[in-house]
Amino acid sequence: MDNFELLSEYYTFLKEKKGEGKKVVAFMSHDNIPEELIDAAGFVPLRLIFAGNDELMDASHDFLSPSTCAFAQSCIGVFSVKPDPYRFLELIDYFIVSNHCVSDICASEVIAKYFNLQRLNFYVSYTKTGNSLKYFKLELLNLKKQLEEITGTKIDNQDLMDSIKKYNIFKKKLLEISNLTLNGSQKLKIFHKAMLYGPAILPELDNIILEQSQTQISGESKDILLTGCSIFINDYLNDLIEEGGGNVVFFDTWVGFNYYYQIIDEKVLNASKDSIDLLTHRFEKNIYGDHSVPNFLERKVSHIENFSINYEKKTGKKIGVINHIIKFCDHMSIMSSHLKNQLKEKGIYVLNLERDYSRANRGQLSTRIEAFLEMM
Repeated sequence: MDNFELLSEYYTFLKEKKGEGKKVVAFMSHDNIPEELIDAAGFVPLRLIFAGNDELMDASHDFLSPSTCAFAQSCIGVFSVKPDPYRFLELIDYFIVSNHCVSDICASEVIAKYFNLQRLNFYVSYTKTGNSLKYFKLELLNLKKQLEEITGTKIDNQDLMDSIKKYNIFKKKLLEISNLTLNGSQKLKIFHKAMLYGPAILPELDNIILEQSQTQISGESKDILLTGCSIFINDYLNDLIEEGGGNVVFFDTWVGFNYYYQIIDEKVLNASKDSIDLLTHRFEKNIYGDHSVPNFLERKVSHIENFSINYEKKTGKKIGVINHIIKFCDHMSIMSSHLKNQLKEKGIYVLNLERDYSRANRGQLSTRIEAFLEMM
């Protein structure tokens, strides 16, 4: 399935949901938005996981400076230009303004204001102290209240608990997908579709796991762990990696590990009676997301080092790291040199790859990736 077909089918999926009377709540993709609350309210959560191009980035400059994160530019651009594959954006009813980063806040406010979408607010602490957990719980309750005011009905604790369990199963399936011996492009297509559809495609994921559990990939590729910024739908970066002889075996990003590792332990899940407390607990345990200071860098280095050691023991192959940095993404760029230096000290090859979505950069990126893979 190519991206155009995926987006076309997703439009049909959302149209059907709208026909059932459901509302669509969109948000810029990051790892702390409580999809379960949206689902339990009877709405459809829609993550913006769409990469851009020159046209979309340029279209955003009427609203924000060109020095804004290229992903945020593209999110604005896709609403402004409205390319045909993205016609499902017209079905959005509400937009969540959150604070994953400054660009997230600015772009979300622009989208809600200038494209006539009702705004919902949900703000997240960067720390995991006792007070920040109390704050996060208050934000959950506030979002719950906003959703209830729209529907005119209370979100039942059991309905939210059922949704949390459903998404827990969903993330476990994505973890299984990640562990399959598929090439990176296959995994990425599955992740992209899963992040759009959510648990609605659980039967499809079960079939993939059953059919692909014995799949083998070529042992000649240079194996890569991709960290930093995600590769979103309609981005060509993974194609360049595979064309250069590489294969992403692990996506350590929002579209990948940062999402599906947030699985609530079954004992905690079964023992808890309060669904809001469960979501707060999950936020507390989300220690690998970049909303986790002051120890984000140390955890990231340790996490990548452990994966590298275990991967070499399992396969006999060393792994290289591509740290993908979307231009003007402060979260990733500010610690990129420190991440590279610390991993190099541990004998891990690292390429810091900073770029925007411009087509003109494709040749230069290809050359840098090929040189890195050759060095490995």
